[in-house]
Amino acid sequence: MSKMKHIGAIGEAMLELSHQTPTLLSLSYAGDTLNFSIYLCRLLQNQAYKVHYITALGQDFYSEAMLLDWKKKGLQTNLICRIENKLPGLYLIRTDNNGERTFYFYRSNSAARDLFKGNNRNDLSRQLIEMDYLYFSGISLAILDEMSRKYLLCIVEKAKQRGATIIFDSNYRPSLWTNPESAKKVTQDFLKFVDIALTTFIDEQLIFGDTNPEACVQRLLKYGITEIVIKCGSDPALVATTEGQQRVPACPVSRIVDTTAAGDSFNSAYLASRFLGFDPIHASLYGHQLAARVITHPGAIIPQSLMPSLF
Repeated sequence: MSKMKHIGAIGEAMLELSHQTPTLLSLSYAGDTLNFSIYLCRLLQNQAYKVHYITALGQDFYSEAMLLDWKKKGLQTNLICRIENKLPGLYLIRTDNNGERTFYFYRSNSAARDLFKGNNRNDLSRQLIEMDYLYFSGISLAILDEMSRKYLLCIVEKAKQRGATIIFDSNYRPSLWTNPESAKKVTQDFLKFVDIALTTFIDEQLIFGDTNPEACVQRLLKYGITEIVIKCGSDPALVATTEGQQRVPACPVSRIVDTTAAGDSFNSAYLASRFLGFDPIHASLYGHQLAARVITHPGAIIPQSLMPSLF
């Protein structure tokens, strides 16, 4: 019998309000690392993997509703912190006729910003260090203050020393950073410990000025990262390992409805495939397949009944 593997995804989950009509909004829960976790949990159900979502919530009605929803979806929630007088962040989405989104964020009192400030942070860090895989994004880093980032960096370093696989998606949001230089420096600090980078070219270009995906790969390889996927929207992704590079075409989509969670869903299918023994090229194909399905439906999380059969 296979030993249970534990995956910890660290980040911020938010209340999402999206327009059904110009005046009617629907409520759901989303956030890049949460989207990733939910899709990964679906893909690995009945496998010897547990997906832990790591964030902080308040003690309010909506925080409780979020927690219950994630438990129903199969996520492990025992490492979620609850902070008094804090709330979940909230954002609104407006989607244009081409499926492109504009976001409006309200997150200044978000509990997730204080994830590593609570009385239980030492216990949390011990459990994170024991994970088999740690996953986080540029957004996970951007919402934290300097001391919390240093605390997380120490956790990541110790987890890697124990043998954990460190996985990172740059997910750059300029509005969350003081300036691009700050994002660049913080990202570089964490890249030193990353094993698998699942990034998007436009993000890398904005932070580091890479002229093309190949330049991005060459820069990331210098950190000792052994597995890299550069997502390029509807263009082929560039997959690179220490053995070489290959372009993997995206799946054609006749009508894009909403591009929310395209990258998050790609990452989940890619990693699920890798965990189950597929090579990086096939894993990228599966990533494209799930992302293509997700962007033809509204919202970040499609119904489970609409999930494609990948493996």
